[in-house]
Amino acid sequence: MSILRPLSRDTLTNQATSTLRRFILSEGLKAGDILPSERELSDILSVSRNIVREALTILVGEGMIIKKPGSGVFVTDFDPALITSQVAVTIDYDASHHHALSEARAAVELGAVELIVSRITADELAELERINRELSSKLRQNRSTIPQDIDFHTLLFRATRNQVLLDLTPLLVEYFRMAVVQQPLIIRYNEVRIPAEHQKIIEGLRRRDVEATREALLAHLDPQGTSPWRQLRKPS
Repeated sequence: MSILRPLSRDTLTNQATSTLRRFILSEGLKAGDILPSERELSDILSVSRNIVREALTILVGEGMIIKKPGSGVFVTDFDPALITSQVAVTIDYDASHHHALSEARAAVELGAVELIVSRITADELAELERINRELSSKLRQNRSTIPQDIDFHTLLFRATRNQVLLDLTPLLVEYFRMAVVQQPLIIRYNEVRIPAEHQKIIEGLRRRDVEATREALLAHLDPQGTSPWRQLRKPS
């Protein structure tokens, strides 16, 4: 089975709908609470705005939310008992797929460190700094940092100047999309460690230090230090 298996429009809509449904329930949102905008949800879920609109329309039909033109999308006074039963049967979240994506992402990024260190430009380093500042700002506002996290790591792929690696960028986007599907609370609550870890990666790159960059990236990808792909620390 391909790691980047194509997903139908229905599957994406179902995933987006279920993710938002579980976010509202697990976050304990109350009547009158506002959801992120369509644009923000599109960025966070890594799907088109049309998919987001379809998901929101389904939730409107279920009575969970209401759209107020010019104001936003708001949670209604729905009965959680009528919704909870749907959460367990909507889609298969495929944790094994997400684990495989995590391993593939680590193998690609860690394996590309030498290319990134040798080819990244001063302008790209400045862009990484800008993205990380924006991520820190979003974190302080309790807004999702997923779009900035994707941008940060996509830029690392781009810095390789290797078209084959660039073609693997969808793998990265799919990894983050599945992360949100599995843990909807990261729509609002994010890991506070991320900006500091990103900064260590930037510092290693700025010094053109391959080993320091690899160690910083490894610590970022595996903060618990328990993953079997720790062996990817050094190239064979």
